[in-house]
Amino acid sequence: MTEVTAAPTTSASLSPRQIWSRTRGLLLALLVLLAAGISLASVRSGDQHGRLDPRSADRYGSRAVAELLKDHGVSVHVATTLDEATAQVGPETTLLVASPDLLTPRRQSELRATTDRSAGRTVLLAAGPPSVGTLVPGVRAESEQPVATRSPQCSLPAARNAGDVETGGFRYTSDSLDTVGCFPGEGRPTLLLVEHGAGDTVLLGSPDLLYNERLGNQGNASLALLSATGEMDTTGGG
Repeated sequence: MTEVTAAPTTSASLSPRQIWSRTRGLLLALLVLLAAGISLASVRSGDQHGRLDPRSADRYGSRAVAELLKDHGVSVHVATTLDEATAQVGPETTLLVASPDLLTPRRQSELRATTDRSAGRTVLLAAGPPSVGTLVPGVRAESEQPVATRSPQCSLPAARNAGDVETGGFRYTSDSLDTVGCFPGEGRPTLLLVEHGAGDTVLLGSPDLLYNERLGNQGNASLALLSATGEMDTTGGG
């Protein structure tokens, strides 16, 4: 496995836009959380590995994004338990949590404590009211919107470079100044970047843009790649 490292940065001085564009390896972790959760995910997805699994080539798997990242020198690792995933987080990794609402409140608290200490990035897919309050205090999940092509309408370089992408699902609000929201639906962002200490959390209201069947649409692949690799400057370019 190839590891990608970045030069040290002084995180305390970084803005959310700068944190977004830091180069780091991607730890793409499908969290198969509990025995019940494993069964439920597999049955509903209708495939061997489960929805969003980077080993799966079916329409709802995410092998395409995993291969895209590998082609750009980014390591991809699949964790099958929460303990395995959190043991590998660090300042140069991104932990992608596929089903945060399936975590029990105790496990949510454990996940938050671990990621807060890691100084890395956590991406939460479709985090709703059952999880978002614990995993990202101060953020609220609002009613879902259909997945549709949406424009960035924000200053984040990765979002602006990606252009229109297919997002939707939960929308997010926060009272914190250390947030940047993009791709709004009905006036609320479906992607929210939250800075906390030396790390950050990205809330994505729906996982759809990562599915094999959607990755080639619009700017979906560009957003997935740029947000993982930071291949842009902090001024946003285009």
